[in-house]
Amino acid sequence: MDKYRVTILVDDLEKRVTCESGSILMDVFHHNNVYIEAPCGGKGICGKCKVRILKGKVSDISDLESKYLSHKEKQAGYRLACMTRILGDVQVATKGQGEGAQILSTGLEYSVDISPSITKKYVELDVPTVDNPRDDLKRLAQAIGIESPYINISILRKLPQILRDSEFKVTVTYDSNRILDVEEGDTTKQSYGVAIDIGTTTVVCYLVDLTTGKQMDVISDLNAQRPYGGDVISRIQHAMESSDGLNRLREAIINQLSQLISKLAKKNCISIEHIYNIAIAGNTIMGHLLLGIDPRHIAAAPFTPGTTQAQIYDAHELGLKLGTASRVFLLPHISGYVGADIVAGILASGMDKSQKLSLIIDIGTNGEIVLGNRDKIVCCSTAAGPAFEGANIRHGMGGVSGAINTIILDDGNLKYTTIDNKPPLGICGSGIVDALAVLLDAGIVDETGRLLGRDEIESQIGLKLADRLTEVDHLPAFIIVDSKSSGTGEAIVITQKDIREIQLAKAAIAAGVKVLIKKMGKEVKEIANLYLAGGFGSYIDKGNAARIGLIPAELQHRIIAIGNSAGTGAMLSLLSLEQYKRTSIIKDMAEYIELSSTLEFQNEYVDSMYFHV
Repeated sequence: MDKYRVTILVDDLEKRVTCESGSILMDVFHHNNVYIEAPCGGKGICGKCKVRILKGKVSDISDLESKYLSHKEKQAGYRLACMTRILGDVQVATKGQGEGAQILSTGLEYSVDISPSITKKYVELDVPTVDNPRDDLKRLAQAIGIESPYINISILRKLPQILRDSEFKVTVTYDSNRILDVEEGDTTKQSYGVAIDIGTTTVVCYLVDLTTGKQMDVISDLNAQRPYGGDVISRIQHAMESSDGLNRLREAIINQLSQLISKLAKKNCISIEHIYNIAIAGNTIMGHLLLGIDPRHIAAAPFTPGTTQAQIYDAHELGLKLGTASRVFLLPHISGYVGADIVAGILASGMDKSQKLSLIIDIGTNGEIVLGNRDKIVCCSTAAGPAFEGANIRHGMGGVSGAINTIILDDGNLKYTTIDNKPPLGICGSGIVDALAVLLDAGIVDETGRLLGRDEIESQIGLKLADRLTEVDHLPAFIIVDSKSSGTGEAIVITQKDIREIQLAKAAIAAGVKVLIKKMGKEVKEIANLYLAGGFGSYIDKGNAARIGLIPAELQHRIIAIGNSAGTGAMLSLLSLEQYKRTSIIKDMAEYIELSSTLEFQNEYVDSMYFHV
């Protein structure tokens, strides 16, 4: 079969690769580690994987692909990478991964008694004599108070030399029954850990000093699995449909974690060998993909995970490029769709220890909801997040440079801001919430979510904005940014279809909250705190979230944004073995409600579709 050269221009960089004739361009990108936005996982249903063919022969545009490209884009050579086949030598341009991505890494302040699972102890051993010829391992074990320790063969092999080179003055790294490392001299202050939040969209790593509890640094990136799908279902499908799909997803995240931890170590001038504990929180599917466990049974009823238990592994077992003494602590999951990230959030909020009734809402690629206190915790998951993260929204995008993140009405005039003050390229979740609130306040959208025509608008503000009404692909739409002001040369709009997507998402969250409140036998007024977790919860306008019915209006003044609570919970688990064990207690006390089989949810869902106007 013929082979062709593909020259890929990523921003200012150039990469030259080869592929077989007929190869799909997206696959070429994937196999050569070139990032491309693909929320739908290459199914041809999101239209986000736009690239520009600068020269060369490719397949003709299909009718399906044509739906996602404007006339101007077609003239400029834009195509969808997932639907374009290589038929000759090609030069193609794309944008780099997540330029200027707005990734939340801050969370709640915490206080914890530092007692990590590993101990570093400096000891000065008795020098062997004819009268005291105990073996080296026994001598070391007695000094640290372990009767019959396990020791890795590689450590045992070097033990005699290290003891004598150091004149029997060494630092021992150990846990309850294992000697993990032995070093010359006193290195007790060189003890570090990394807390990790693996989100579907982003990955955040926190470097922590295990002796002081101080957070030394943080690093974040977009999840390296994103090219295989923007949501968990797309990634499950990729794992199922490709023979090496599961391994490819596992390697993507393992390699990314190794690289991020290595960057933290180099930046802070510490040895990778002195990073001993890794605590990881993530949703259940991310946990399965990290371990290489087939997640397909989570995707269909009865939504059964391979495991939900807390797991502890040596780092090298998972393929992480860390020191021989490094151990990985995976936090437990509650169910297939309420994962360790939510367990970590419960831990961080202290809900499980409080007498007060609290509600946690985490709107990411899924919407997880938890209600409870020290007596009882109930939780559920709703298919809400993708719309608020830009998926299935015509001009939706993640929180990156150029994304419209706020929209307001100022004296009847529509104004907006973008991330990094760049020319607008699309609209992210917080902007989507603002846009809908503005349209409701202006009387341009009615209680059913319908965009009104010019002749139906009655309010003065609405009439002032009526010139922004248009049609896109035969659908009513509202112009947020005209083509002259847009960074893409194309008007940025909210379509009737977009509004329906937002309605479906907000109704799912609102209905889930109502079901949990009824399940607990409580009323909204009894909820003392509404914790909004994650980046979306931190960046949205709380009043507008209540305005569109995403959160109960009665609770908008009881909102506490807890940021990256998954990261905070992972740090607590990193610093304290007791806190890590507490995550399993939380898992066991939490009752999961499967909404899809709950008639009450269906009824609440329909009612929650409506807006108050």
